[in-house]
Amino acid sequence: MADRARASATRAARRSGVRMRALGSTERSRACERLLSEVWQTGPGHPPLAADVVKAMADAGSHVMGAFDATAGGGELLGACVGLWGPPGHPAMHSHIAGVHAAARGRDVGFALKLDQRAHALEKGVERITWTFDPLVARNAHFNIRKLGGTASEYLTDYYGPLSDGLNRADASDRLMLRWDLTAERVRAACEENAGPGPAAPPAKALLAIDGDRPVARRAGGERVLVAVPPDIGLLRMQKPSLARDWRLAVRDALGTLLADGARLVDFDRAACGYVLARGEGR
Repeated sequence: MADRARASATRAARRSGVRMRALGSTERSRACERLLSEVWQTGPGHPPLAADVVKAMADAGSHVMGAFDATAGGGELLGACVGLWGPPGHPAMHSHIAGVHAAARGRDVGFALKLDQRAHALEKGVERITWTFDPLVARNAHFNIRKLGGTASEYLTDYYGPLSDGLNRADASDRLMLRWDLTAERVRAACEENAGPGPAAPPAKALLAIDGDRPVARRAGGERVLVAVPPDIGLLRMQKPSLARDWRLAVRDALGTLLADGARLVDFDRAACGYVLARGEGR
């Protein structure tokens, strides 16, 4: 399994035109700090992860990897991914942060980084990686659930408290805890065959829908339901912050309640821009 995962990661890096390199040196850890500051739009004095912390994590054995542009001599850092190991006797990894420079979007650099992380974990005997992500960010939901084959069962309200970066813009830091089961058939198909988890199953009815750019709660029976999210929450946070807050509360109520009641997140439907969940005995 680890050999196949490594081969898939190597192919993904080659397709993306990047070379994977550890970020443990002083120079590379500083490059990582600068990259993450640009991605999260923070001031120079408030990076998401300081260079000395990046270096310390790498020195301690964490998975601290960067994707460097192979088409430009391999010198420019395009993306970074940092994963932390679990305690002794509990083989697991938590992926703390991952980001790709806006200039490299569309090249599947993030996919290559995550496949490298998957291969590294399997080589160490670990079969699960977790991480958090904002359920309002449709692009990340599609990537995590459809492209990587992950799932989530926990809705975490204001998990990190107030965040002052340019992406979150003081919005409550609600998160989904993603679970990436590295050897599951769904994940193998997505990562080793680049096939994704299969076609989206249409829900019976939307429990939370989009009307223009506003969230609209609806009554929805049936086994499968859809919880919509805005196509671009970042734009709403800049242009209509009160509407962005409405979306936060609406998704928290709909998605958080479903997961708390035992519904299972099975997909993200990009066309409908929403989470597909299975509930009831038939799930």
